[in-house]
Amino acid sequence: METKSSIDNNIEILIEKKNTLRNSFKENPEEVLDFYNSLKTLDLISLKKIFPSPGAVIEQEIFDTTSEIISADSIEECAKVSAALFRRKNTEKSNSELFEKDLLLLQALFFYLLRDISNEDDIELFNLALQKGSWYTAKKQVDLLNTIFSKLNFSTTNPFTDIDFRKLNGKHFEQNESILRLFYNFMHPLLYSKEGIVNELNFVREQQKSILPVFPNLQKTNYKNAEATREIRQKEENLKLLNQLDFGFYDSSYSQSFFSFDEQYKKSFSRPLICRCFKESLLEWDVNPFFDDRYWIRKIVARKSDRAENKSALENKFLYSERNIITHTSENFAVYKLFVKEYKKKEIKYWEGLVLESMYDTYQYILKIKEINVQQKLKTILNHYFEKITQKLDLHFVPVEQRWNELFDNNGELNLDDDDLIKTNIYNILNDDEITHFKRFMGFMYCSENDESDFFERNRCHIQLYLIYMSLSLSMMDK
Repeated sequence: METKSSIDNNIEILIEKKNTLRNSFKENPEEVLDFYNSLKTLDLISLKKIFPSPGAVIEQEIFDTTSEIISADSIEECAKVSAALFRRKNTEKSNSELFEKDLLLLQALFFYLLRDISNEDDIELFNLALQKGSWYTAKKQVDLLNTIFSKLNFSTTNPFTDIDFRKLNGKHFEQNESILRLFYNFMHPLLYSKEGIVNELNFVREQQKSILPVFPNLQKTNYKNAEATREIRQKEENLKLLNQLDFGFYDSSYSQSFFSFDEQYKKSFSRPLICRCFKESLLEWDVNPFFDDRYWIRKIVARKSDRAENKSALENKFLYSERNIITHTSENFAVYKLFVKEYKKKEIKYWEGLVLESMYDTYQYILKIKEINVQQKLKTILNHYFEKITQKLDLHFVPVEQRWNELFDNNGELNLDDDDLIKTNIYNILNDDEITHFKRFMGFMYCSENDESDFFERNRCHIQLYLIYMSLSLSMMDK
């Protein structure tokens, strides 16, 4: 085990190596690769010591100079050191230039990170870039990333326009924070690939919440009308940007085996599935945010649509929600909302409606499945539960296929009054085994993984490249 002194000594050696490479990396790709490999075993704190932010460098210099003043032996020496302390502008200018050189070196190192995480059949692209001598430039790396993206079923083409590290911003996070975290999470040999992805998702989530928040502040009670309007409009604009940013990729290998006793369908059912970072990227509101300015309230009122959120889970997987399943040993968020027993009393009627609405949206989704045999099997299962849950609504002589039209209008809105809605409580109608089976079925429809399948493992390359895109794009917005 390395001692603290040996670790510190290694960091000093790497800092010296970095200082040497700053001015020669373009002509020495092999030395850059060697330096990149030497960084792989370092923790994040060590990486930040080797590539400090400008603010960290200035703070350290002020601390060092202050220490010299305190330890000065004479008034003359103290005055000399003090004068150095207040040449702040020169210090900032000098450190800004050094930091820019660090960013250029990190850009060159980024080439090898991309090569590490890409598929083997893309190696020739990287070899060609090395031969042409443009490998270290942001422009070449943009071309590489867009070429790789085009081969990996991303749902847009050429998402990268500029990844020049010198153009990253640092209002909420240090300018090089996103870069160093990408290096640590995706190149560290002791990090299991899934662990690195979870770490990176945690950081990208913090970026999104700080840089591109989409929920208005509903707790503040001292808004003025203009302030509230500005808050609502800003969050609306952020939501549009997040929706555009989080375009997603296709999981082309996704298949399910719900029919465990039917070999014909056990492994053959597959469907289109888009993977996005955050379910908030498809956020819809039940009640659009507005400012209620009655003197006893004076706050922004908004309620997100749980129905729309559940509906989105029929065709999308969300990386951060999948992360929650791993870190919290939780279940699919849409399934949880339908089967949670701890809902508040005042929300019972709303919860009952959500169950029926989610079943209706699932029914409409099933009707679009092109494989007729699969469609019929899924529809039969869902109709069974729908018929049972609606059995107390005096619809005994209405065939189940027609009940959907009885309970929902042409716009898919529920037609039940409160008294009838209470009669559809699944826990008063279904026994425990039925609840278990119904829950499993809805989990299947909401794209839950099979026990033998691992979403992060199956899509490792897609996810890592997508998180690079998300993190760097958010950093560009961090103004």
